[in-house]
Amino acid sequence: MKTIGYARTTITDNDLEAQIKTLSDFGCDEIHHESFDITNDKHLISELETVLNLLNAGDTLVICRLNRLGRSTRQLTELTQKFKGSGINLVSLDEEIDTRDPMGEIYFKLMNGLAMMECDLIKERTLVGLSTARKKGKIGGRPKIDERTIKKIRYLYHEKKETIQFISSKCNVSVGTCYKYINLSEVDLAKISQE
Repeated sequence: MKTIGYARTTITDNDLEAQIKTLSDFGCDEIHHESFDITNDKHLISELETVLNLLNAGDTLVICRLNRLGRSTRQLTELTQKFKGSGINLVSLDEEIDTRDPMGEIYFKLMNGLAMMECDLIKERTLVGLSTARKKGKIGGRPKIDERTIKKIRYLYHEKKETIQFISSKCNVSVGTCYKYINLSEVDLAKISQE
């Protein structure tokens, strides 16, 4: 079982050496670190991914502060759910969180509660938005495609052997929509005709 330290600076705190020393004093087997770089965001993500790929069940990830691990509450809750599901422990030194202890389970439960709350809030905002749109006479979702357009898509593809990009442009629909109707079985096509 490995203990891996992860350090990252932010745009406001360039304290990488202090973090590395703290993680080293904690007794991490290895420490991965990166500096905040607003021009190279891909690098930051890939280094964290490297650390996450090294962790197995029973391993422990150690960070100095929670904001070094997640860039948003959503990312943090997703990561902690992943840790819980994979049997990976998390230690955040400043917040005194250690999921190896019984009290650490409370952290996982709290983050799970936050994730559920976030889902509920997104659902509520979506429903409020849809309700408001309906009151204004707008209907959500993609517009239905008429039977004539479906026949045209299938004809151009099967009979004329046109490219999917040409059909998409000609029928004013997405490539995905073209494939959806091209791949319809005769049974499903008959159902559409009855609607």
